[in-house]
Amino acid sequence: MFYVLFATILIVVVAAAVAAARFFDPAVAKILGRTLGQELADAWRKYVFFVIVVSGISGGVRPWSLERYLAPAPGKGSTQLELSGQRWMLELYTAGIETLRSIAWVVLLFFLFAMLAYVIMRAVEFRRQEAEGRRPHEME
Repeated sequence: MFYVLFATILIVVVAAAVAAARFFDPAVAKILGRTLGQELADAWRKYVFFVIVVSGISGGVRPWSLERYLAPAPGKGSTQLELSGQRWMLELYTAGIETLRSIAWVVLLFFLFAMLAYVIMRAVEFRRQEAEGRRPHEME
């Protein structure tokens, strides 16, 4: 039963991570296109997609949590938990929530840095426009 639980958790986590990465892909593409230009945006968009999927999988599959369902090593005093229907539901729910939590952190960091880059770009553009506006007046 352990292998079935592990495979089921892995399938749920991969599906959730890919769905979340696809959900955020248009926004990521738009932000990267604006800040980096279209040439670099496509490569970085694929990288961000990959990071979202990998962070979701690593956050959702928790091997240390699943070790409780394995038989204890000889000489160890721990006991093996039984895989009941309630434990299945709890493990699947926890895996889904942890996947989304990991993805939320990655996406939050991405959008914070994207916002910072946008503010810097706007400040540079504003200063450039001010400098261009002063040049004709300086000639007089």
